[in-house]
Amino acid sequence: MRRQLRSHTRIATRSISDYVTFPVRNYNPSPNLDLAKESLYTHARLKIHMLKAPSHFGHYTYRMARRYNEDRYAVNVIELPLIHHDYGMNKTVKHNVFAASIFDGHGGDQCADFLRQQLHKQIESWSPNRDEFMDLLKNYYKDIGGYWKRIYKKREDIYKSLLPKQNDIDDLHLRLTQTYLNLDYEFLEDNEKSGSTATSVFLYNLDVNDNENLYFEPGTVSRLYVSQIGDTKCVICDKNGEAHPLNSIHHPSSPLESRRLNKFSAGFATDSFGENRFMNFANTRAFGDLMAKSKGISAEPDITSYIIGDSIRISKEGLVEETPGHCGGDEGFLVLMTDGVTNYATDQEVVDLVMATFNQKAGKPQDCAEEVVRYVEAVGGDDNATCVVIRLSGWGKWPIQDRTGKIREDRLKDGISRMERR
Repeated sequence: MRRQLRSHTRIATRSISDYVTFPVRNYNPSPNLDLAKESLYTHARLKIHMLKAPSHFGHYTYRMARRYNEDRYAVNVIELPLIHHDYGMNKTVKHNVFAASIFDGHGGDQCADFLRQQLHKQIESWSPNRDEFMDLLKNYYKDIGGYWKRIYKKREDIYKSLLPKQNDIDDLHLRLTQTYLNLDYEFLEDNEKSGSTATSVFLYNLDVNDNENLYFEPGTVSRLYVSQIGDTKCVICDKNGEAHPLNSIHHPSSPLESRRLNKFSAGFATDSFGENRFMNFANTRAFGDLMAKSKGISAEPDITSYIIGDSIRISKEGLVEETPGHCGGDEGFLVLMTDGVTNYATDQEVVDLVMATFNQKAGKPQDCAEEVVRYVEAVGGDDNATCVVIRLSGWGKWPIQDRTGKIREDRLKDGISRMERR
C-alpha cells in the first residue's frame, strides 16, 4: 500500500556546472604557446566539460553479465557557503566545491537515476535549519515508524551532533544529512521497490579567498569530504602508492551496523552463498527500499573528512594528522567504485592498476578507469562495474612500484584458463 509522504522539495536556485576551468599550463599546453612570465597566456584558463577531460577525470561503466546496467555517476562543480574568519569577524562567502558521486542501483534504475539528477543540485540549493530538520524526522516517524521512532526520540542530540564545530568553515555534516534524508523521503513518494547506494566526495580549496584554483592544482591544500550510503567505495592513493579506503561499507557483517539495528536482529540471516543479509538486502543503508525503511535501512550518511594537497603547506600548517593515513599530502588520485569492482579486486590491486597504466602506457585517468573495469571482467566479474578516477596534485609522482603485479598476472591467467575450459 502506497504511503502519502510529505516531502520538503527544494528548487535549485542556480544550475550546477558540468564544466571546470583549467590553467592552460596545467592541462595540455601547446608547444606553440608562449607561457613566459609576462605572456598573455600565463594565466589563461580553459573551460572544459568535466566528463570530457580525460587527463583529469576518468569514468567507465559496463553491465558485465547483467541484462541491464543500474550503476550511475555524477560529476559537477557546485557552490556552497563557507565561513571566512577575518580579523575576528566571520562572513559567509560562496565557494566552488567539486562534487563526484557514484550510485549502485537495485530493484531497477529509478533510484540511481533520481540521485544522479538530483543529489548535487539539492546539496547546493538546500539551506539546512533546525525547524525543517525536526519536521523531516517527524514525518519519518509518523509516516514510516519503526526504527524512526527511536531516531525521533533522539532528534535534539542528533541535530546538535551535526552542527558545525567552532573552527569549522562549512556546514556539510548537517547539509548532507538533511539533504540525503529529504531526497530519500521525496523518492519514496512515488517509488516503493527501487533503491540505491551512494558514495560521494566533495573537495574545496581551504583558502576561501581563492575561488580559481581547484584541488588538483599545484600548491593547493583542500578539504575532502566523503559521504557514504551502502557498499560503493572511495579509495585514495597516497604519495607512496599505497591504497587507503576512505569509507566503511554498510553491510550486515559490520559490528557498527549490527549495533545500530540491534532491535531488529531477527532480520539478520545468511544466504545460501554464505553472505550476510538483512531482510534479504546486502546493504544496511540505502536510498529507497520502502519496505525496509521502517526496519532501519536508512539514508543517514556516514561522513568523514580529510585534508589533502601540497605536502609542504600541510606540514607548515600542522595538518598532517588530518591527511589520509597521516601521510602528509601529495596524494595521487581518488577512485570511486561500485561493488562490481570491489568484489573482484582489492583496493591495492585497483590502485596499482591505475599506477601501472600510467607508468607503462602514459595512461590518463580515463584510460585507467577503463583498465580497471576490463581487468575485473577478465578475472570473472559478472556484476555491473563502474570506476571513476579523479586526478589529484600528486598524479604521476608516485614511486615505480607494483605491489600486486604478480597477483594480478596470476589472476588474469586463471581467468583466461576458465574461459578456455567453457
